[in-house]
Amino acid sequence: MVQKTVLDNGTVVLSEPVPGFSSCSLGLWVKTGSRYEGAGQAGLSHFMEHMLFKGTARRSAAEIAQAMDGVGAQTNAYTEKEHTCFYVRAVERHFGLAWDVLSDMFLHSVFDEAELEREKGVVLEEISMYEDSPEDVAFELFHRTMWGEHPLGLPILGNRDAISSMGRSDFLRYQRELYTSERLVVAVAGAVKHEDLVARVASWELPRAKKAPDLLAGGLPQAHSAKVLRYRDDEQVNLCLGVTSLSADDPRRYAMLVLDSVLGGSMSCRLFQEIREKRGLAYAVGTFLNSYRDCGSFGIYAGTSPDKAEQVVQLSRQVVDDLCQNGIAQAELERSREYIKGNLALGLESTAARMMRMAKTECYHGRYIDEAEFNERIDSVTCADVVALAQELLAPERFTLAAVGPLRELDGAVCPG
Repeated sequence: MVQKTVLDNGTVVLSEPVPGFSSCSLGLWVKTGSRYEGAGQAGLSHFMEHMLFKGTARRSAAEIAQAMDGVGAQTNAYTEKEHTCFYVRAVERHFGLAWDVLSDMFLHSVFDEAELEREKGVVLEEISMYEDSPEDVAFELFHRTMWGEHPLGLPILGNRDAISSMGRSDFLRYQRELYTSERLVVAVAGAVKHEDLVARVASWELPRAKKAPDLLAGGLPQAHSAKVLRYRDDEQVNLCLGVTSLSADDPRRYAMLVLDSVLGGSMSCRLFQEIREKRGLAYAVGTFLNSYRDCGSFGIYAGTSPDKAEQVVQLSRQVVDDLCQNGIAQAELERSREYIKGNLALGLESTAARMMRMAKTECYHGRYIDEAEFNERIDSVTCADVVALAQELLAPERFTLAAVGPLRELDGAVCPG
């Protein structure tokens, strides 16, 4: 059973003891990400994540790594549009050390200027690696086209000019303003005692926000439907064809999960069967779904040869149109519902997945949604629910197309230059 305590300073503490597990997964979640960056700060949230591993008053960067490696712990972090997560997985007998190191990083990082300058090179290389991935570039182009210069449309890694100009004061200010007690969720799953966890977090001295946290930083993005091609001398065309979608707390999100599964979520889904299995037009084809506090995106991704790209786009449109016009069969609905519930059950065999699910449901819903409730909501989705949502979201005029590869024309769009 998940236990929850909200401290007087607003920090949320969550725990889920898992009988029979000798390990635990600890996560520190901050409700801030690239969406909360201002002008000239592009990439600061992600860079901040890097810098918390670069030394504290007690430990150097090497000593942090050695402490975790020395007990077989797995430590990592990641930055999203609306949150940043630092986590560690360790066996029970080393939980105290894992906690000490992670909390030391979170509370006492020094942002050494020499380390900062070295890490700039690491982040710039990460941007280069990202730019060398045509799939990643296609997704970035898709969201940039859909949401323009709104922070949701910009890459989490930021840009080279902004990264190169960042100094120590930028990180200290960001930490002071956004790494506050009200934005923090601490979650542990596995071998854990809730009272002990609460006591540990209560001893922290965290800054308080000067004003109520802005949960909708940057305002609601204005969506644009367009077709954009970027020429690139690759072997394949990587394309995204999609629409704006539901927010994370929209009551229709369960129908959205089923729609995602029916169209592109599995080997039996419609897109996989039509495009890969029946025609052999692509190795990678499926759907993607992103949900934020006030909006979302949903679409189709495929990687295919230049001479097959037009056919892949047209077939994708036909698959969507067929669902909107002719609906889905009860057997297909039931198969998709079981697929979704099965994936959740398999994922919950990992303490890391349990920890992340606890924290995410808290961040977006303010409470824990357990497996039983989730399954009940999925089972309540009807064929009519899925079709109605598809007809609303997947109207032809709402689609944005973004493609990257050795192609000058696609679906009526012409590559400039």
